[in-house]
Amino acid sequence: MEFKHEALVEREIEIARYLLNDLSLKEICENAGLKRKIVVAHIRNMMQKLKAGNIEALVKVLRGIKL
Repeated sequence: MEFKHEALVEREIEIARYLLNDLSLKEICENAGLKRKIVVAHIRNMMQKLKAGNIEALVKVLRGIKL
């Protein structure tokens, strides 16, 4: 199944780009201006939407999507 970035909301796409650039959770929070809890929630939502079981799988799926 192919996933399109349209399934992700704007903030999830922003966080996805940080993940693809290998930023740590702390760096993502600082760059996005969000609290850790919110960033973790966005990551969890992306994992559910893209059927990824963990962060590594999420990054792998994200690499296949043109964001």
